Amino acid sequence: MNNINQTIVAPTTNISTQAISLIRISGDDSFNIINKLLNLKITETKNVWVRKLFDKNELVDEVVLTSFVAPASFTGENVVEIACHGGILNTQRIINLIIKNGARMANKGEFSQRAFLNNKIDLIQAEGINDLIFAKNELALKIGVNNMSGTHNQSIINLKANLLDIISRIQVSIDYPDYEDVEGNSIPELTSALSDINVEVNKLLKRSKMAIKNTNGIKTAIVGKTNVGKSSLLNALLNEDKAIVTDIHGTTRDIVTGEINLEHISLNLIDTAGIRNTSDVVESLGIEKSFKMIEEAELVLFVVNNESIEDNENKNIFNKLTDKKFILVVNKSELLSDDEKQQLLNQFNNVVFTSAINQDINALINKIEKIHISEELTKNDSLILINIEQISFVEQVKERLERSLNAIIAGMPIDIVNVDLHEAWNYLNELIGEQYDEEIIDNIFKKYCLGK
Repeated sequence: MNNINQTIVAPTTNISTQAISLIRISGDDSFNIINKLLNLKITETKNVWVRKLFDKNELVDEVVLTSFVAPASFTGENVVEIACHGGILNTQRIINLIIKNGARMANKGEFSQRAFLNNKIDLIQAEGINDLIFAKNELALKIGVNNMSGTHNQSIINLKANLLDIISRIQVSIDYPDYEDVEGNSIPELTSALSDINVEVNKLLKRSKMAIKNTNGIKTAIVGKTNVGKSSLLNALLNEDKAIVTDIHGTTRDIVTGEINLEHISLNLIDTAGIRNTSDVVESLGIEKSFKMIEEAELVLFVVNNESIEDNENKNIFNKLTDKKFILVVNKSELLSDDEKQQLLNQFNNVVFTSAINQDINALINKIEKIHISEELTKNDSLILINIEQISFVEQVKERLERSLNAIIAGMPIDIVNVDLHEAWNYLNELIGEQYDEEIIDNIFKKYCLGK
């Protein structure tokens, strides 16, 4: 683990040509180091100061200093933040002066890591900071803000308290077997209490698994015959000319990818080669990839033209989609009458009409959001986790709880049940960081950006 006794420094904004850059110093020696660069010293108090920075007798910049005194700071240490004039050379020069006078460069995520180690935030809040910074849509942003602030973290504390109560009851039964009539210690009562906890854990897991797909990006394949407008649809969704569009059949011979971030969902789009019977070797390989993408995709946008919707090639694609989540996208809707549209709506499920050439794709976007967005995510005020490691901890908790429930129902010795409950308790502690391995904590914070 990094030496937390050292004073560290890093830019908390990008080093670039801009009006203002922000530099943070954190550690016991923060005030001493900054005062070495000032003719007019600052005192070790919480305050805002306007000062001139000097390199010996040479003026470097006029800055605004914001100072915080431990433990009342983000990191729990003495902190001085410097708002200097932006610019690559100026910002780097000030950082180099601070390092020259006793600080070292912070590692990625080290400020947040110190905040965690100094009990200013728990691990869910720390991960929430990272989720907030890298949010790709409004749902991820909302979850990041809530987790960073600790708004819903009480639910984990409540789970821990309820689980500890059950562990204690069972321990009493083990230590004092003659007191069988202790309230709450009967098998039906323990089973009921454990079932209640398990329900809450399952709800958390369900919400989190739904949310992580929406925030990380749903793998979405655009498939269909040649020349139905798949590449035009990709370009319309991305609002850029990423895929080549021509009237020539078989133009797209390999997959083309892109990402779109809607309000509450992100899509990892894959435009595939048009599916048709062909003797062209290269095109055939692309078509094989198209069928493979159908198998791997979490959502398929099946693009068709009305005049050929039920021909053999499209029937073959329909057969591949039997167990897949898909939307039937009838493109070139500008050529369809209202009666033709209604007939298609009566005949097929999940139909939307688009005109990619006219950028008319709102119906498709609305359908995608309707399929994947639930009020359980957008309007729920309960804890949601969107980090793979955190979700894995919850899965371990669920597994131990279910093993304990099955053991109790099967009439196994109560001390065996308590082994699994203790493990579930430990996983909850690891989830919020009350128990941790130093190497794991180092790795968690290494994925953060510099200056945070």
